[in-house]
Amino acid sequence: METILEVVRIEQIIREAEEGVDYIIRNPEDGAKIASRFIGRDDREVFFVMCLNTKNNVVAVHRCHVGSLNASLVHPREVFKSAILNNAASVIVAHQHPSGDILTIV
Repeated sequence: METILEVVRIEQIIREAEEGVDYIIRNPEDGAKIASRFIGRDDREVFFVMCLNTKNNVVAVHRCHVGSLNASLVHPREVFKSAILNNAASVIVAHQHPSGDILTIV
């Protein structure tokens, strides 16, 4: 009996780069500002992943999922995929509410 193996190619595509811009996360507000810059004005919920190196420099940003008006369902493998492909030491995840309402769960 012969075993057949299928190789799946995983690739990272860089779509946009800003020269001279170096994002460093020093506090939660820095993370919120960066996320807001990328997804703050979208009309649908977007789940966003920032990949950080060991010095808290943002090495990659990823729109993990674009949802509907009031929901965004994300599988953990999509978050980990971008973290692994970018050799991230840590990640910050965020999403916005197009309605402007902020829900805090304690």
